Amino acid sequence: MKKVFNLLLIYVVICFNSKANAQDFTERNKQILEIADNINEYYIFEDVANQLSKKLKSEIDLKTFDNLTDAEFAKSLSSYLTKNGNDLHFNVLYRPGKEEEKAVNEKELLKKYDAINKQWNYGFDKVMRLDGNIGYIEYTGFPEGNKSAQQILVATMNFVSNTNALIIDLRNNRGGDGKMVRLFLSYFFNERIKLSEIYTRYNNKTEEKYTYKKVNGKKYLDKPVYLLVNNNTISAAEALAYNLQQNKIAKVIGDKTYGAANPVKVFFIGKKYQLFIPISVEKNAVTKTNWEHTGINVDEKVNSEKALIKAQIIALKNLLKSNTKTELTENEIKEKILKLEKQL
Repeated sequence: MKKVFNLLLIYVVICFNSKANAQDFTERNKQILEIADNINEYYIFEDVANQLSKKLKSEIDLKTFDNLTDAEFAKSLSSYLTKNGNDLHFNVLYRPGKEEEKAVNEKELLKKYDAINKQWNYGFDKVMRLDGNIGYIEYTGFPEGNKSAQQILVATMNFVSNTNALIIDLRNNRGGDGKMVRLFLSYFFNERIKLSEIYTRYNNKTEEKYTYKKVNGKKYLDKPVYLLVNNNTISAAEALAYNLQQNKIAKVIGDKTYGAANPVKVFFIGKKYQLFIPISVEKNAVTKTNWEHTGINVDEKVNSEKALIKAQIIALKNLLKSNTKTELTENEIKEKILKLEKQL
């Protein structure tokens, strides 16, 4: 979905725009009304949309948001919508600046976001080989799945292609683009499979999502995969973990995830705010449900700070059990396991 933007990028952008402007109450009320109307029209669940829209409009008379700077208003409204809408994907970001006063052009915005994503290597923080020939990928966000992002994904998957097992670190991955999720998932399936159905209320359409049969790098098939998660594993990151877990491809290790599943659409309010409204509900093809509110139940619960150690222990034990050849002798692997267990 083109209008689903990378949460990682947005997080970066707001960090660069922390200085608040003076407020304009009349303008503020217009913004509240616009936000309330958008929620009423687009939010996925009609009954909640109606109630939340009415409640938000009532806050104008109560002057709930009057004595806040623009940045404070965005932060306060995010918490308000999340709480009263009971949906973790609501978000409001303050985006001041001269360029935002121009008419918003999606193509220009994507170009700008891509420049930022490039600075973050498209979310791929680390890729390395651990003892026992275990691959490790630290992935911190899902950028738009454009050509540049795909090239980094290809290089990463090629790097780990000869390893005996793979650990993907999704701790603190705040999500992002759905296309990048499907591209990443496609490396773990031999055939094209159906991932989910996504229903959108405002246009009454249902869309089916599938993996891609062909990828540009080497697929990672029939080998153990371990996913590290925590409470800051959000949205698209949860989608990657949930799909691999439910298709019995990967074990999930760490703490329960955040619990944000409903896809969002971004709206530009008053030339200074970005409003994220969950507009669709996604049903996984295996479970016929999703992880909204519940988060993903981990297969191995451990303090997320120790999740990598736990994953290495499990992977090494599995290598011993399967008599997999590595650069280490059997005794060396056993010694490595003992050292790691002392760190738990």
